[in-house]
Amino acid sequence: MSQKIVLKVSKDDDLVAYLYLPKHPKKTILGSVKRSISIFELIENYKGIPINLDFNEDNELIGIEILG
Repeated sequence: MSQKIVLKVSKDDDLVAYLYLPKHPKKTILGSVKRSISIFELIENYKGIPINLDFNEDNELIGIEILG
């Protein structure tokens, strides 16, 4: 069975969402995100909403945080 991509909107703030990609453990495991990169670091003069890319210890993209 293949793993799913899951989008969860924050219960406290409907402008915050997290996209769990197949390699993400999909639960709170301390240290599962080894590095986060903001879209502002990647795209000069970016004008959109804040987005953070989360990577595991193997530098695989495991999640995307969207801050509306």
